[in-house]
Amino acid sequence: MAESSIISDQKVEALAKKGMDRIKKVYVWDMDETLILLKSLLNGTYAQGFNGLKDVQKGIEIGKMWEKHILQICDDLFFYEQVENYNKPFLDAMSQYDDGLDLSNYDFNQDGFSPPSDDVNKKKLAYRHRAIANKYKQGLHNILDQEMINLWEELYNLTDEYTDRWLSSVYSSWEVGKPQCFQWIKERFNGPNVHFCVIGDGWEECEGAQAMQWPFVKIGMHPGGDHRFPGLTLRTLGYYFAVVYGDPDAENNEDES
Repeated sequence: MAESSIISDQKVEALAKKGMDRIKKVYVWDMDETLILLKSLLNGTYAQGFNGLKDVQKGIEIGKMWEKHILQICDDLFFYEQVENYNKPFLDAMSQYDDGLDLSNYDFNQDGFSPPSDDVNKKKLAYRHRAIANKYKQGLHNILDQEMINLWEELYNLTDEYTDRWLSSVYSSWEVGKPQCFQWIKERFNGPNVHFCVIGDGWEECEGAQAMQWPFVKIGMHPGGDHRFPGLTLRTLGYYFAVVYGDPDAENNEDES
């Protein structure tokens, strides 16, 4: 019995050591154009990537709910149906046609807006752009009722749970820059056996990765590019990890993104 007990203790110790030696890989994605979660929910590719561990239909239904509520807000608040065919690079692009009319009681549904091929309709389009800009300044919490806010929060939580807290892991670099976000991510996940990798298509994330001494994988945004998403493989990523961290036993790796 004593010998058996010793063997069991040795196995436990060996398993514990193996667990401590496991390498966790953290992928830092630049989301501007490289990863579109909504589309992957709608077409089922997000769930399919988990090889049966995710309910594909549930993901599709979540994607449809997002699509429905996004379009509803766009239609109700941002004149989507009226302006969708008249794309401009920014909201002030038509400001030269805006005469500054007080829009407090302006009826956008009864002003006879038609394709902005003349100055009259360009002015009406400019009014819509100004109204949209003002709503952005107010923020959604100030223009949505509480019922709609609760609905969005429930959908957010449902999606976050389905995607293993994917949404909770999103960091915004708009105000602080990507290097600062990378530092926060390092503080959150850092440990003796944690390896990081940045994936994106821009110079800022590349410089941030270099500053952190992390591998950087540049995504190709054109057909025939070196690295496309989807299509980027763990084997390819492994080459980048090996350059920076060496080439540990692949069986001791686990991924987190």
